[in-house]
Amino acid sequence: MNFFRTIYILLAVLLFAACTSSDDCREETDVKMRVSFFTRTYNATTNLYSNTALSIDSLWVNGLGQDSFLYKNAKSVKSILLPLKINSEQSEFIVRFNNTTDTIVFFHENNNQYFLSLECGCIVAHTIQEAVSTKHYADSISIINQQVINSSDAAHIQIFN
Repeated sequence: MNFFRTIYILLAVLLFAACTSSDDCREETDVKMRVSFFTRTYNATTNLYSNTALSIDSLWVNGLGQDSFLYKNAKSVKSILLPLKINSEQSEFIVRFNNTTDTIVFFHENNNQYFLSLECGCIVAHTIQEAVSTKHYADSISIINQQVINSSDAAHIQIFN
């Protein structure tokens, strides 16, 4: 009986070890676009415009057709990370800045699929072509860096109020 008990415990340990998840993939596979917020002010003395980073008091972001919020009542936000669709060349977001709502659409190419491994899958890079909004809050949108290869600290998009 002691022999069967040892076999049973050994099988249970092997089964438990086989069911644990593998953490072999340590690469970040989600490529996100960094969007920063700015305001443009005019200096009458120098006749020049200057860009100043803007902090949004209350920000809500939802991908159009998505059930969950990417940002839900985020406070003091100066920049956000947004995922671009890998199966479409158009990504739409509903963004509520404080009490004003805009729909912002990014047109992009999905290119350069980088195969990492069987465990990690692929990374899809994007090239931003154009950005448009309903202009309720976002006065203008500038594309600073078209190539979205990784979720870096550098801004890809600047939204001006």
